[in-house]
Formats: sequence, structure tokens, C-alpha cells
Amino acid sequence: MTEATPPTPEPSEAPSHGGTAPAKIEKESVWEVYYPFNSDKDKDAVPIASFPMIIYFWPTLLAFLVCGVAQSFGDGAQQSVTLGWWATGALTFNLMVIVTDLDQKKFAIVLLLVLLACAGLYVGRLKGWAILGDAGHWLAGLQVSYSTAAYLVVGCSLLFFFLLGMLQPRLNYWRLEPNEFVHYVQPWGRDQSIPRQGSTVSREVPDVLELILTFGGGTLAIKREGQVVARIQHVPFLGKRMKSIERLLGVTRVQHT
Repeated sequence: MTEATPPTPEPSEAPSHGGTAPAKIEKESVWEVYYPFNSDKDKDAVPIASFPMIIYFWPTLLAFLVCGVAQSFGDGAQQSVTLGWWATGALTFNLMVIVTDLDQKKFAIVLLLVLLACAGLYVGRLKGWAILGDAGHWLAGLQVSYSTAAYLVVGCSLLFFFLLGMLQPRLNYWRLEPNEFVHYVQPWGRDQSIPRQGSTVSREVPDVLELILTFGGGTLAIKREGQVVARIQHVPFLGKRMKSIERLLGVTRVQHT
């Protein structure tokens, strides 16, 4: 459960002789929806937005573009097969992220199973075990390759949709203020407002792979009287943003779940 701490007193005026001046409160930038700049400083508000799921496809995007460039300058079938496996592996990984939700326990189990499977195929190939050995030889014999044009077309298509998706947080975002949480949809402006009093904020990490791909990201849930009134999903750098949110809210202890 999210706990509440006693209200933080308002900063007093700086004394005229000696003493310590109150901390300067900076005006936040709406571009902080992409990255929390100066998260250790006091801000007027904390902008935060839900990102489209294309954000998780940056490994595949980079893999196809890099493989396309590398193959255009490279030479040899072996290099082509190696690049093909790298691109296919990145795509397979991203598809797994989309179709599965792995919490910490499930992630550990899946990782252990993958390691055991790889070890079994390797040992089976060395020992010549019938089933495992045949499967290992079959996988090793696959000549996975793509044309340079295919790499670049897929990579550029992903890049286009990635950039298109990155526009959404700039137009559809939340502004967490000391007295209320406001949802903005541009160009119309305020769309929804949740009173700060009686509300709590918590961080949720439903999938370890999503956490890794968004560099400590997750879901920010806003609750009021025990009910979730807003859930901001797929937020990158959420772990780093929590420092700013905690400093801003003061009276709410943000829970990491």
C-alpha cells in the first residue's frame, strides 16, 4: 500500500541576516516528457507522458539499419548470415517483449530455461545425441540472410513509425502539480484534472524486459480513495523521474512495486 507522510511545511522566507536561503524552484520544460533533466532540483511541476509501444522496438530498428549499412560495405556470405542472425534475434526479442509480461519471478524462470536449452543444444551437438544433436545441427545449418535493401526498408520503416510515435508524448501528456494532476491534449489544452489532496502515486513494473528497454521505465498509477483513476503506461526513465515526483509532492511517499 502507498503510505502518506506528514505534510511538508512550506518553505519560509529567507532571513534578512544570515541563515540559509530557500531552494530555488525552477520552471519545468515540457520536453522533460522525453527525459527528466535536473531531476534533483525543485520544479514547478513534473511533466510525464505515456509512450506508444513502438518505443520498445529500438533494438530491432538499430539492428536492421546497422546490418544494412554493414552489409553494403561488407563482402562474403558468412558475414551476411551473421548479420541475418543478429537482425532476426533482435526482431524475435522485440516480439517476445510485446506478447509476454514477465515479472521478476517469470523472467528468472524464462532466463534459466533459455540457458538450459542453449546448453543442451551445445552439449547434444558435441556428444552426438540424437534429438538434441539433430536440432543443434539443424539450427547451425540455417543460412539466415536478408538483402541489403530488405534491411534498409525494414529499418527505415521502423524509424519512420518510431519518430511518429515520439510526437505523441509532446501532444498528449500529464503535468503533475503540487495541487492537482492535469492531463493535457494539444492543441485543445486541459482535458482532465485530478485533485492532489487524497490522491496517491505509485510506480508499477509489470514486465522486466520493458523495464530494461525503457531504461528503468514502467507505469505510473494515480489512485484516489483506493481506486485507480489514471494509469500512465510505458514511461521511459520512470525510476529517475520518481525523484522529481517525490520532491514535488512531498506529502506522498511514492511506492515502487
